[in-house]
Amino acid sequence: MLPYLRFRFVHLKLAMKVTVCQISIVSKPDTTFYLKVEWADDLGAGFVVVLCDGISAWSGEVSEDDVTKDAQEMEMTREKYVRDLQLALTGEDLPTQSYSFHLAPEKTGGPMLQLFYEKVQSDISVRLGMVELLPVPEPAEVIRELISYGLERNASLWAKNHHLLEENQRLRNEQEHITAEMERYVQGKETLEKDMYSRFVLVLNEKKAKIRALQEEIKRLQDTVETAKQRRNKGTAGNEESGLADRKPEEESDYGSTTEDESTEDSKLPSTSREVLANNPMDDSLNDITDVAPSRKRRQRHLQQLESQAKRPAVEQKQSSR
Repeated sequence: MLPYLRFRFVHLKLAMKVTVCQISIVSKPDTTFYLKVEWADDLGAGFVVVLCDGISAWSGEVSEDDVTKDAQEMEMTREKYVRDLQLALTGEDLPTQSYSFHLAPEKTGGPMLQLFYEKVQSDISVRLGMVELLPVPEPAEVIRELISYGLERNASLWAKNHHLLEENQRLRNEQEHITAEMERYVQGKETLEKDMYSRFVLVLNEKKAKIRALQEEIKRLQDTVETAKQRRNKGTAGNEESGLADRKPEEESDYGSTTEDESTEDSKLPSTSREVLANNPMDDSLNDITDVAPSRKRRQRHLQQLESQAKRPAVEQKQSSR
């Protein structure tokens, strides 16, 4: 079995994932142990365990069937069990999780050892699994591999750290460049704003001056129109007063004589004529006369016609009585 394990170490070392962590064995608290775990893409597909205390070394293997069997015994899904198993054996996320290891011989005085790994929750230990370990005939080779892994890991971490430092420096330079560009843009923006504001003030003042000039021109034109209107009204009023003054004597004479004649003629009319005039339908046409103050001659002619029309029925009545 040992040559087979060594064959796997040599030929699958580059294709498998490797982790090394320091663990404490509850039964041997004064001894420091190093646990090396190698697996393919999925830890649930099986893994190889190497345990070393700096002097001796032991190795063992857990198959996929063993992982499935342990998950069933724990009554857990395979994915959750593999996750807990990886946390326990690789030392990941230790601040939030607590795991313990126990090492005991399979038989008293026998070469095979059994490594138990447990999950501790609220002072309660839950066993995750167990792996059987056999002594490695050449522990110095295991120690050398552990040292090589540590050096390689250190070089990888140093290279990664160096790359991160270079990336950080590049980002810092870009930040400084961007900050300088932003300051330049801000200064240019402020200068442009000042220039635009000064130009805007000039244009605004010109517009205000033009508006004031237009307002003054409008006011002047309004005053001119108002003055001309007042002059025109005064001229019209003067003409009307002069025309009324010219027509007043003539109208007064016409109105005075007409009124007197009308009262005289009306008093001379007989009662029969008054009745005829009252019943004459021609009186309705008087409403359409727009001239409320006719001349004396036209009124006399109109009254004479009415009188002759009133006398005619009286003469006809006398003839009929004879």
